[in-house]
Amino acid sequence: MSILGTRILPVPSLYLSGLTNIPGFVKTELAFEELFFSSLDIARKRKEVLILYVGYLGNAQQSELILQGLSEYEDIIQKVLVDPVSGDHGKLYVPQEVLDAWPKLLERADWAFPNFTELCLLTGAELDQASSQEALHTFHHRFPNLSFVATSLPAENQIKLGLMHEEEMTLFQHKRLETHYGGTGDVFAAYFLFFSFLRKMPHDKAMEKAAMETLRIIERSQAAQSPDLLIFPEV
Repeated sequence: MSILGTRILPVPSLYLSGLTNIPGFVKTELAFEELFFSSLDIARKRKEVLILYVGYLGNAQQSELILQGLSEYEDIIQKVLVDPVSGDHGKLYVPQEVLDAWPKLLERADWAFPNFTELCLLTGAELDQASSQEALHTFHHRFPNLSFVATSLPAENQIKLGLMHEEEMTLFQHKRLETHYGGTGDVFAAYFLFFSFLRKMPHDKAMEKAAMETLRIIERSQAAQSPDLLIFPEV
C-alpha cells in the first residue's frame, strides 16, 4: 500500500496485528463478503476499471466469493493477479483447505507470484529435489494459461527469480543479503505490478527493476538496523 498509494482500493480478507513471522500476532475475522462486493459495486457505479489483486486468504470460503465476484463483475475487472500465500522456507503455514482452494483461483488468474515453496506445494513437486527450472515448468504445465513470476528459487548466495510468460522463461539473479524481513514478497509484487501494468514496462524488465527496488529497501532497512522493512510512502 505504501508503494502503490491511492491507486489501491483495499479489501482486507483478515486483520492481523502483525506480520505472520512476528511471534504473538493475532488474527481477527471481518465481514469480507460485504466489503468485497460493496467495493466492486461502488467501482462499477463510478465506471472504474480494475486490476484485481488477491493475496492472503482468511479462509477457503473466500476463494469461492472471489470467483463469484469475478463472474459478476467481469465487465470492470481488466486483469486478475494472485499471490497464492500458503508457505515459505519449505513449510506450509496455512490450513490445508486454504492451499486446496488456490488452484481454482490460479486457473482464473492472468498472473501469479508464488515463491519456490508454493510452486512445489501447488504441484506436488519434491521441495528438496526440484530444481528451479523443473519447478517453473511443472507449475506452467499445471496452469498453462497463467503467466507468473516465481521468487526464492534455489540459488547459492544469490536471490533468484523466474518469469514465465507466453511460453518464454526468463531468469534473474542478484546478491543475497544475510538478513530476513517479512513482507519482501509483497514489496516485490507491488513494484512488479506498478512497473509492468501501470508504467507498461516489458515484463522481464519490470521483474528486474522490481527486484532491485526491493533489494534497495532491504539494504536501507539493514543499514538502519530496523527490525522491519523501511518502505517510504509516495511523495
